Amino acid sequence: MKTEDVPSAYEGSIVVCVDGSDDDRNAVEWAARLAQHVHSSIRLVHALPDVGRWFDPAVLIAGAQLELELRRVGRKFLDDAALIVRDLDAEIEVECSITGGAATDLIESISTNSRLLILGGSRTGPLRDLIFGHSIIELVNAAVCPVLVWRKSRDESADPTGPIVVGVDGSQPSRRALAAAFDLARTLGADLVAVHVGAVEDADELDYGTSVDRQHQRDAERKWLQGIADPYKSEYPTVAVEVRSVGASVARELGTMSASAQVIAVGSRGRGRLSSAILGSVSQSLIHRAQCPVLVVP
Repeated sequence: MKTEDVPSAYEGSIVVCVDGSDDDRNAVEWAARLAQHVHSSIRLVHALPDVGRWFDPAVLIAGAQLELELRRVGRKFLDDAALIVRDLDAEIEVECSITGGAATDLIESISTNSRLLILGGSRTGPLRDLIFGHSIIELVNAAVCPVLVWRKSRDESADPTGPIVVGVDGSQPSRRALAAAFDLARTLGADLVAVHVGAVEDADELDYGTSVDRQHQRDAERKWLQGIADPYKSEYPTVAVEVRSVGASVARELGTMSASAQVIAVGSRGRGRLSSAILGSVSQSLIHRAQCPVLVVP
């Protein structure tokens, strides 16, 4: 079996969307540390709101002044974020840009020429709805590159050197997520935990035998997953790998594992504007509830 032939998610430009939320500092610091590891530049992007959509026509009498003020605020967000990067490593190249337009179109555009896009995942940003006007699910679904949704651990004492956890169901997006997880684990010097997720697309690959009990099913799933993970060992010899199969709710189990993980990686179910119908239910659940950053790989 061959490894998934996809480009590394951690080569080239790392893009961070900056919106003035509580996530900005943590997300930018994480991006900067990744950039140090892979010798990458960082692009900081702030999206202007659609003034006509969000403000009463009476307010728009002073529309020019309003746009100038919004740009001033956005520039302050970017300057603060750039300072965070430079304080960590002055050698990292930082580019800042302010842009407008529909949020999903913006995400699709900036992700087209990027290898990793980082978005804040909390709902605490005072300007999130104003700037984006879309749910985080829609934004992730609009991206054409891997997206890391930043989520801060609820446990301040959590081990920052925890494993990279990846859910695999045999679909092409999940296999690409496995490849990206191996790459990230090597980059960060972390262990990798691969978890069997849901029904395997090619059921014939699983040898359940003639009589299926729960333990036998778990063993067959682990054996199947081990067969998918083993080909990566030659390319990633320094990454320690554990494979698991869980009998509980996959989203709940992965959510529990996220409490001790550095990052949890999953594949998306496709791209398009109808994200609620396209992005996988496990991915959606983790984006909203995980206790660590979530990497979604298209």
